[in-house]
Amino acid sequence: MSSSDPIALGHTATTQLRDRVARRRFGWRVLASLRRGASWILPSAMPVLLFLLAFILRAWGARFGLPEHFYHPDEHAIVDRATAMLHTRDLSPHWFNYPSAYIYLQALTYIPYFLISAARGFGDTIPSSAPYGFYFAGRLMTALLGALTVALVHVLGKRMFDHRTGLLASLLLTFSLLHTVHSHYVTTDVPVTFLIVLSFLFCYLAMEEGKTKHSVLAGLFAGLAVSTKYPALILILPLCLCHVLSARWGEWIPLTRRLGLSLGSFAAGFLLGTPYAFLEVNTFVHSLGSVLSHYSASQPGFEGSNTGLWYLGQMLRSADVVVVAIALAGVVWALVKHTRKDLLLLSFVIPYYLLLSLWRVRFERNLVVLFPFFAILAARLLVEGLSSLGRKWPSVRRWETALLGLVTTLVILMPARAIVDFDRSLSQKDHRTIAAEWVNANIPAGSKVVTEAFSVPLDQDRFEEIQLVRIDSQDLDWYRRQEVEYIVVSDGHWRVLIREPEKYSTEIETYNDIVNHSTLIQDFPGHLPASLARGYITIAIYHFPNVLILESE
Repeated sequence: MSSSDPIALGHTATTQLRDRVARRRFGWRVLASLRRGASWILPSAMPVLLFLLAFILRAWGARFGLPEHFYHPDEHAIVDRATAMLHTRDLSPHWFNYPSAYIYLQALTYIPYFLISAARGFGDTIPSSAPYGFYFAGRLMTALLGALTVALVHVLGKRMFDHRTGLLASLLLTFSLLHTVHSHYVTTDVPVTFLIVLSFLFCYLAMEEGKTKHSVLAGLFAGLAVSTKYPALILILPLCLCHVLSARWGEWIPLTRRLGLSLGSFAAGFLLGTPYAFLEVNTFVHSLGSVLSHYSASQPGFEGSNTGLWYLGQMLRSADVVVVAIALAGVVWALVKHTRKDLLLLSFVIPYYLLLSLWRVRFERNLVVLFPFFAILAARLLVEGLSSLGRKWPSVRRWETALLGLVTTLVILMPARAIVDFDRSLSQKDHRTIAAEWVNANIPAGSKVVTEAFSVPLDQDRFEEIQLVRIDSQDLDWYRRQEVEYIVVSDGHWRVLIREPEKYSTEIETYNDIVNHSTLIQDFPGHLPASLARGYITIAIYHFPNVLILESE
């Protein structure tokens, strides 16, 4: 048969066409398999990727101030007591202004760090004062709990609503500026938030599935939350409500049994986290009274009336404003729908905010607890809102996922930029360190220097330092009698006090007397990223001349 045989040529062409079709079909099958794999892998991988991203954003800059200086004003209260427990083997903090659950967790965190340091030849004895590595390890633990809260929010949002809501809620919390900022510190706000969300998850499961184990775990983690920060006591409300909402009319005995188990495990959780509250009752009651008195009394720069409006204003002036605004609309939406899920969510969010509003002393960090719930409420409103539009206008349905992605991008854009700016700023040399280096190099040795609380770290061997709470703690005559030569003004509250001259007239008058009789010789403004509403305090170095005032009789 010749190569020009038409039958042979036709057979060859048919074979080639069949091969091309087979290859094309194989290619389409491969693409379809990849698409199916991506549709399964990506949703499964996204929570893990968000957890990792959340941890990176919260751990970035965790070495700020270290190794020489510990600048956060509240970290030492936990770190020093955790270190003392390891050093003295006395497990009582002998102080309950903070409950002790996070102190114990911090002590456990330091053990592996100490063992690694010992293996590297840095000493085999736990020091009496906390080394800088304990602060670093403790901050990483807080960052980890912050990232785990992001993962929990995904699970809670998914269980309460759907996968998209859970994923979007975890994304919104990942880029929450307030939550990220406080995830950098060895303080109780982020750890208690993690435990509150964990307890709330089991409250929801107890309501939906009615299993005893969920009731017990909800109570246990609620107790541990209160053992981390006292205001978590508000969890009692959803803890009780979840059982009431799941009970059938007339079935009072099962309801009583499950509720009793939850409340019993709640007490056990608190006892587990703060056992010495029962062993040192007098100290515990005194500390608790001190905390309540402090929040009800005054602290210049952190006090005022209309506290609820103040907290709202703080949120609406921050980079988290868009998420907060959508979440507030989500609260209204939940009130309108008032399903069991809505009632359970609102049973924590609204009472907790009302509790904050009752206090005279207010700290922005108290809002951290609300942001996981804000993320869920905002995500739920966005998802359901776009789905509703899709049902009304079919043309929108085709673009629903793209629209949701676009809206989400716009929502997180401002806080994401603020977080990056904050982390970058935190990673730079602190301006307090720069100020201390200047003072140590330029002020004569032996000078008598007055500093405010949490001021720049001066060379203790070089100067005679007098620490005051604020420079107005003493009047002008006291400075003259003490022959003070230099003053370091570093209290960030002064900007707040000066804005309210009628309320703080005495403090401002004393401040002006001292400053006006001194000479400003150097100042060190803090780094102020453009995207942050509030930056860092300015360190001012004043020369206070030792002048003898002669008075005629």
